[in-house]
Amino acid sequence: MDKISKKKLWIGGGTLLLLLIVAYYVFKPGVSGFEFGVAEKLMFERSIREEGVTRIREKFTILAPVSGVMQRVAMHAGDKVQSGQAMVGIQWDAPRPVRSPINGVVLKILREDAGPIEMGSPILEVGDPRSMEIVVDILTQDSVQVRPGMNVSITEWGGPTALSARVRTVEPQAVTRVSALGVQEQRVRVLADLVTPPEERAGLGDNFRVECAIIVETIQSALVIPVSSLFRENNSWFVYRVVNGRLKKTNVEIQTRNERHAVVTKGLNEGESLLLYPSESARDGLKVKEEK
Repeated sequence: MDKISKKKLWIGGGTLLLLLIVAYYVFKPGVSGFEFGVAEKLMFERSIREEGVTRIREKFTILAPVSGVMQRVAMHAGDKVQSGQAMVGIQWDAPRPVRSPINGVVLKILREDAGPIEMGSPILEVGDPRSMEIVVDILTQDSVQVRPGMNVSITEWGGPTALSARVRTVEPQAVTRVSALGVQEQRVRVLADLVTPPEERAGLGDNFRVECAIIVETIQSALVIPVSSLFRENNSWFVYRVVNGRLKKTNVEIQTRNERHAVVTKGLNEGESLLLYPSESARDGLKVKEEK
């Protein structure tokens, strides 16, 4: 074989090898093991979440109107009472009935036994469970976002569905609280009225612990993406879109976000597939395989 033939053979072999390498990278299976999400239109809500407690607004402590000898209290906590109903008697110059000022229930028995009693001594506490409010202590930096009239979702109260409440007051003065980790925090008290009817929250009583989400922002139809798809570079937000089976690094503009979703105003369209939890193994142009 002469030199020209050998040269042609080497060139042909090199070309074939190059074509095989190109074909391998073009047609090789995509990398699997990644997770993917999607850009979609949803109603977006951002909330401030804190623990709260229930409190009956219409609550009265019944005091002895005179000094005398009190009868034994026959009522028990939880008993229903009507306005004007006699709850206990005190013997002075004549029997003096102590009456309920409201329609409600007995919340607490403060003095049960019969015997001498001084005027002004507490006997019972009554309240109207229908006038229930929620008390929430929130951080001062969050309180500036809260306004009267904002909706509150109440969960973890013991019932199957969330309850609804509405912010009535944001108190103007902060107090110092110590967190579970021993950190001093400045917190503001927010009072919200329950609007869910009493018959739909049966069993919910005074000073019950609940979980509260104060809705501070709502967008009815927003283009949202999972926050787990975002990564930061040079003070800008990026995602990896999946375009024709390959990752495409894309700059996006974010309007707002909550724990799960971010609202996108530029850079994406509805329905586009996105890489979740981008790691160092992800790169622009990487061929990926989306699991069905």
